Amino acid sequence: MEIKIYECWQIFIGNDSSLEPFSTYQNKSYSIPLFQRRQLISRIDREDFRNEQNLLAFNYRIRSSNERVVKIEKETNVTNFLIDDFFIVQQDSNVFRRIFKTQSMLSLIELNQTVLKNTSIETKWVIEGFNMNLTQFKVDLILFYDDNDQNRTSKTLTRSLNILVTKPERLIDLLFYIIVPVVVIIISIFMGVLIDPNVITKIVKEPKALLIGLLAQYGLMPFLAAAIAKLFHYDPLYSLALFVIGCCPGSGASNQWTILFDGDVNLSAMMSFVSTASSFLLMPLYFYTLGRLYMDELKINVPFIALTRSLTTVAIPYSLGIGISHWFPKVRPIVQRLIKPMMICMVTFFVTFGFTVNWYVFKLSDIYTGFTAPLLPTFGYIFGGIFAWMSRLSWKQIKTVAIEAGMQNTGIAFMIVMYSFPQPHSTQAVFIPMVVALLTPIPLCFLLILRNLIVKCRKTEEIQRSPLADGKLIIGNESTKNDEQTEQRQQL
Repeated sequence: MEIKIYECWQIFIGNDSSLEPFSTYQNKSYSIPLFQRRQLISRIDREDFRNEQNLLAFNYRIRSSNERVVKIEKETNVTNFLIDDFFIVQQDSNVFRRIFKTQSMLSLIELNQTVLKNTSIETKWVIEGFNMNLTQFKVDLILFYDDNDQNRTSKTLTRSLNILVTKPERLIDLLFYIIVPVVVIIISIFMGVLIDPNVITKIVKEPKALLIGLLAQYGLMPFLAAAIAKLFHYDPLYSLALFVIGCCPGSGASNQWTILFDGDVNLSAMMSFVSTASSFLLMPLYFYTLGRLYMDELKINVPFIALTRSLTTVAIPYSLGIGISHWFPKVRPIVQRLIKPMMICMVTFFVTFGFTVNWYVFKLSDIYTGFTAPLLPTFGYIFGGIFAWMSRLSWKQIKTVAIEAGMQNTGIAFMIVMYSFPQPHSTQAVFIPMVVALLTPIPLCFLLILRNLIVKCRKTEEIQRSPLADGKLIIGNESTKNDEQTEQRQQL
């Protein structure tokens, strides 16, 4: 008879407008976006229990292989609701005596014609995505039989479902992914206005700084990622995710930071373009050689479409900006005056908005991984700068190479992890590029604040020394003073 009950017992999952049976997802996982809720409904016909001999009562039990993935709440109108609902099939003293002997403090629901008018019995739970991961969800139907039947006093029937909690699909997430690319494109156009075609031609003819930057990008970062994963004993999945970040081209945000640190804007633009173009060849080369050390069974697909989009995001806005500068030369001085305040506002906006939208990333990771994974961009800044210094580049070029080397295009890494890694690996590993993306600008923020404080202190000292000399005012060339201040700022 349990077979008949099992066949008649139905469980549905979904929202109010779309409920699907568990059986639909026998060979695949049911996905719930983070922070969203789904209904779980157990439905069985009352008459199926009536025909079961010696059946006294039944109840449900919900289990999850990973309790951190979903939160479960039962829908009930009872104010002081306790864990279990026992559904009584037969009403006699023996039923209540036995149930209260084994279970205490229960909410009892009697199954009789006067209490239940519907032929089917429904029990509802609410499931909320709480943590991005995979869990096996089990619903047990526990049948309690008469004590006189010594062969069996209870029987458990189970239905299971794999639930995968994916990245959130909130309105604020949609706005973030729309606003950020638009703002980056606008900034790239402004930066294109600042680019000097003559300097670009000089960089191409004398490509020492460009080649050193490319070598720091692809000759340093992949091995640095592998070293961090080895040093901190990452498991193969997390090691591969960090390695993917190390193989990505430079980020467009590096150009903005180059302006804030008074670096070489022309070199930064060329490095962004060349590193993205080179990624079509170098990323597959690294994935199918060194990447095999981590997880040979994973087949990584290089997102060439995403790389092409990233390349066009660099090339087209910059070309448009160069065209504006050529045909409307009066625009260039205006952009030069506005670009640095704009960059400060944009960086503040990106950091604040990014943390507001993606704060949940820190819930996904343990403290150990959350603090060690962002060492990749930090060490990239340090060793990229040291490599450029050893190559005898100018100070402006050293700053540029350091920023370009440490600031990876984590958007490409995110797409590779999400769409190349099979489930549940992609959901488990996706927080690595997310936490690296969030924390990449933090070291630069501290350095920028420190740098501006030093510049401000030096200006204050100069003002205190320069007004009086032997009781007389010393009036110098104002433009010379400004040039000196600009040179001092560039030396930091």
